[in-house]
Amino acid sequence: MSLKPKKKSEQKKIMDKLKVKETKMNTKNMLPMYTMIVCEGTKTEPFYLRGFVAKINEKFKNLTKEDHIKVHGTGRNTQGLIRFVDRKRDKGGWQKYKKIWLVYDKDDFPPNYFDNTQFEAEARKDVSMSVAWSNESIELWFLLHFQDYISNNGREQYIELLSKYFDYSKTSEDLYDKLEKLGSVENAKKRARRAYQESLNFGKTAPSAMVPVTRMFELVEELEEYLKD
Repeated sequence: MSLKPKKKSEQKKIMDKLKVKETKMNTKNMLPMYTMIVCEGTKTEPFYLRGFVAKINEKFKNLTKEDHIKVHGTGRNTQGLIRFVDRKRDKGGWQKYKKIWLVYDKDDFPPNYFDNTQFEAEARKDVSMSVAWSNESIELWFLLHFQDYISNNGREQYIELLSKYFDYSKTSEDLYDKLEKLGSVENAKKRARRAYQESLNFGKTAPSAMVPVTRMFELVEELEEYLKD
């Protein structure tokens, strides 16, 4: 059974929350919050995000003895991500992480698996837990660095189109560097935010109903704050 999605009347609250995050977050000259980014996959998403996170940890290396932001690839399905985090915290290993990001794809998982992960994560009170999902896959986020995309044709076409811009490989460890050099993260954020907003405007609040949409822009914007001078 799927958890109850947000009512249509709450759509404005969702976007207001995003705006608050933009205006209130002031990380200039501050150590990053202890953050764990938990990925469904073990290669593509972690490889991309580790390239990003490495820049942040390098910036603050003289102020702290340890990295404040880490990326963990689980190899688990969407529904198992929160349970995985719970077990880690119950054992005391991740207690210091005050912010958890879940990065996962829709792929072929049942809609209720995909939807419930967001609904449960955002309802958590014991730890700040946010989601950066992609419907259908993270390749949509990569593709938005180069072009608009509004068709519901699936991940195969994302990859086909990406390959026209660079030699794309899911196992490339320098994905972040390639996208930074060849694409535009600013355009990707604008395109992703617009698609998400349009889905909300059409009354779609269940993640499985939003396609092609990715919320990766929210995670990227939070990480970028730590790189500002």
